[in-house]
Amino acid sequence: MSLNYYRDEAGDFMERINASDGCTEDKIKMLDEEYKLLKESINNPEKLRHQIYDMVFILFEIAFDYGFDIEAEWIKGKEKKQKKYIENSYIE
Repeated sequence: MSLNYYRDEAGDFMERINASDGCTEDKIKMLDEEYKLLKESINNPEKLRHQIYDMVFILFEIAFDYGFDIEAEWIKGKEKKQKKYIENSYIE
């Protein structure tokens, strides 16, 4: 499944529970809170895994709100990383 599938799944879920009108600023604040919990979970893989999920879900919500094509962005980012870190690396 594509990243956009999960973006749409998050957006659809938020619409079904009537929570799709949240503002981006509030979602960024939620990410900040989840990040704090993520840092506290570093020694607990189960909690760490869940915090990663929570943060990714919020990011998908934001992407849905703006109609961002995450798949296209992923491809662009992958190409940039390829050029920056692999093609330009020097192997002795």
